[in-house]
Amino acid sequence: MNIKITELKEEYIEKYNIKEFLFNMIKTCYNMDYIPQYHYDIVNLEQYYINSRKNNFYIAIDTDTDTLIGTSAVREYDKDYNIKGKTYTPDTTASIYRVFVNSKYRHCKVGSKLVNKIEQFCKQTQYNTIYLHTQKDSYGALPFWMHNNYKITYNTHDSLGTIHMEKVLQ
Repeated sequence: MNIKITELKEEYIEKYNIKEFLFNMIKTCYNMDYIPQYHYDIVNLEQYYINSRKNNFYIAIDTDTDTLIGTSAVREYDKDYNIKGKTYTPDTTASIYRVFVNSKYRHCKVGSKLVNKIEQFCKQTQYNTIYLHTQKDSYGALPFWMHNNYKITYNTHDSLGTIHMEKVLQ
């Protein structure tokens, strides 16, 4: 298995059916269909990730089969979550989104390679902190993030099991 991690380019959106992959993963992982307030970036990949200097989107390709096997996205913090003791701003904080790996390729370091690309981008873009949220019932998510040195900042105990996390960059 040969894996290539690369930045999203406009021509890859159709070639690798990026939007379909993302919505399939969302359905599989969260049992959700398209929800405009959560998935607006997916239907506007170019606007959010290709045409923005502070955001980026990475894809993992199995070069043996020329198949999309994973995704990850990063963009400037654009939420207003009230997390005790935390102040996140678009200038200093990046948010991770859309980290998905095809189940056949999990436990092969694909996710870690995608996150490593995000962290490199964040350092180059001069973000100080990376924020994300995950759900406690999302298969393998919490152990994955903790293994990659992300720290829990707030466990909401809400109906979705949302857990807020961060990593301060050195």
